[in-house]
Amino acid sequence: MDSRLIIPGDSIDQENTNGNNERSNKTTIGPGIYKTPQEQDIIPTQSGILKSNSSNNNRLIYIESNPKRYIPQINDFVIGIITGIYGDFYKIQLQDFSPAVQLSMYSFPNATKKNRPNLKIGQAVYARIANCNKEIDVELDCNGSGFGLLDESGYIFDINLNFARELLFNENSIFLNKLSTKCSYEIAIGINGKIWLKCGDGIKTNKDDDEEENSTIDEDLEAAEIAAEHDDIDGYNISMSKKKKNDEEKIKKDNSSLVKDLKRTLAASRFLNICQKINLDQVDDELNAAFRNIE
Repeated sequence: MDSRLIIPGDSIDQENTNGNNERSNKTTIGPGIYKTPQEQDIIPTQSGILKSNSSNNNRLIYIESNPKRYIPQINDFVIGIITGIYGDFYKIQLQDFSPAVQLSMYSFPNATKKNRPNLKIGQAVYARIANCNKEIDVELDCNGSGFGLLDESGYIFDINLNFARELLFNENSIFLNKLSTKCSYEIAIGINGKIWLKCGDGIKTNKDDDEEENSTIDEDLEAAEIAAEHDDIDGYNISMSKKKKNDEEKIKKDNSSLVKDLKRTLAASRFLNICQKINLDQVDDELNAAFRNIE
């Protein structure tokens, strides 16, 4: 790999990085690079570290930088928050204080006029940039494996854009590999600087618990009516006493599991946040510190 500091206006050598004078058969450009359509000249459009990888006579070049503002590019994977609904489109916010983009209600698998998702304001989606023409609104697409509505029990937090690219494109990321030694997790990484993370049940809402509680109350009322019809109140009281004890033990066990998953999810997010600012030799210490006192 070749790397050097570069600013807009610098010239980029199009020769192979192996030192010979033969040009690559194919040059693929990444973020921060523009290729003129006719002359095929490569021009840097932002400041940063020029990265170049060559393999099998192909060359990938891009500029690694840490901008604060995310600029959508086609095929980027992003995490967005629904902020509004108009017509057949959802308004999606990719970053704070940035223009909203749009997501069609038909941009989901098997979506039709009669069968389309009913998403609500405040929910999060994982999507791909489908169109980023300057003359029209940026469009997202949720067709494909892994895209769509994100579980509300997951935790969403912000990270630097360059760290998001590192986690998303580096299959052997030391940070995610180290995290997997402490807990099992689900993760969605948006190149717009957002991460959705969930360990176990994650940050579980009370909705499911309320539904289960209402179902239990209905069953108890039905049992009381049957007991009254058969004049078996004493038997009903004994049965309810045993049931109450079992329910209390189950609730205590479930709550303990939920608390552990919540702590693991928050600890994992703290670890990934601190990884943006540390050296590789500090990763193990920070991992242990994040998960201290968590069984």
